[in-house]
Amino acid sequence: MKFFLPLLFLMYWGSITLFAHSHVVNGVIMVHSHPFKADHQHTQAEAETILFLGHYVASSLPALGPAVLCFFFLLGVLAVPRTVSLALSQGEDGIRLRAPPFRVF
Repeated sequence: MKFFLPLLFLMYWGSITLFAHSHVVNGVIMVHSHPFKADHQHTQAEAETILFLGHYVASSLPALGPAVLCFFFLLGVLAVPRTVSLALSQGEDGIRLRAPPFRVF
């Protein structure tokens, strides 16, 4: 994935940058890009699809409300002062702060 996604982005960026062209359909200039030859035509359905995809806007505002509520809830949980203190037991030879070993040879 670490090689595929940047490669996919570069292919998309190259396609929209290097192969942009325009058509006049019913007196309306339609600008789009794809790596085909310059002399081609689009059907009415293709032109309509290009029009809809060119004007599609995905708004993130509906998802903003629950995200803000979740953020404030987590902020409230983190901002609550700790009420439990850690009590270390003191042995006969002092406080043992060393952790046990994690490997056995």
